[in-house]
Amino acid sequence: MPITLPPSAIRRAAAAGATVTLSLALAACGANFNAQTMKPYQPAEGTNASSGSIAVRNLMVLAAEDGAGELHAAVVNTGKTDDTLVSIASEPAAAPPQAEEGTEPAEPPATVTVGNVRPMTLAPGASLTLPPSSGKPFTVTGGKPGAMITLTLTFAKAAPITAHVPVLTTDHFTPTPRDDAPEESHG
Repeated sequence: MPITLPPSAIRRAAAAGATVTLSLALAACGANFNAQTMKPYQPAEGTNASSGSIAVRNLMVLAAEDGAGELHAAVVNTGKTDDTLVSIASEPAAAPPQAEEGTEPAEPPATVTVGNVRPMTLAPGASLTLPPSSGKPFTVTGGKPGAMITLTLTFAKAAPITAHVPVLTTDHFTPTPRDDAPEESHG
């Protein structure tokens, strides 16, 4: 004798099956390569960049309002051979935007210079902290808090790293972007 179920039992079973299927489908939406947990997250103010086995972490400039500052970062060699940080230089500043008719011309961008840079050995599996623990700090002049500057770090073996670096106040707080900063500096 065949077993017959009342219509309400069939509806309940169908609803339970649909709920399980929908739960699995929704859970799978967040489990791919674009899932939020798979994306890098940087809680620090500075910039992260890599080149081969060299990783630069939390690269930033801490500067006074007059544009005099110091470069801060951690440079890590994850490779198996020594490398050397050879130089750090500022990229040429972008030309100011053309002034609209009837307005004053834009002020040319400040020239940023990096000083006291000297070759520093990066041992395998070790990190180099900037400013270095001994000797003079790497100075940066011309970058005012609230702006972004472009720096290129050159190594003996690894390819150069060019990064957009934030300039923060000496007390580590990010100021509001400057009104006189180029538009691309605003984020």
